[in-house]
Amino acid sequence: MTKPTLAPDTVQVRRVLAAPVARVWRAWTDPALAARWSWGSEFDTVVISLDCRPGGAWTQQIRNRDSGETWFFQGVFEQVEPERLLVHTFHFRSDRGTEEPPSLVRIEFAAVERGTLVTITHSRLEEGHKHATTAGWTDILGLMETVATSA
Repeated sequence: MTKPTLAPDTVQVRRVLAAPVARVWRAWTDPALAARWSWGSEFDTVVISLDCRPGGAWTQQIRNRDSGETWFFQGVFEQVEPERLLVHTFHFRSDRGTEEPPSLVRIEFAAVERGTLVTITHSRLEEGHKHATTAGWTDILGLMETVATSA
């Protein structure tokens, strides 16, 4: 199978999580569980809201444990196919003046022999943010596996 060619403003991260699709889906869409993976290992979730339906909004506020910087995320779900697909807009800003324009996140869930293949495709990224975005999603998927296997 050949790897698809991605647009210049797009990154893709894939990982097999050692948990069934239903658990991974729940860890992603249940606010109590989503708060545990906190957008990365250096963050704590302050507030989270997930309305996982087409047109439903999501918001999350996180705080960096080391610097104290607070990040505000928001978006709208464009597509929701339970245990298969989430597509949502993604916008963030920080309390220290950092802000990026809206981008788009597509998260695919597929059952595989060893668990669930999660494929995250993040597009419409600003120039120069691909490396940090890839590192962030990679960190998140590691935490997601811990949450999904214990849920």
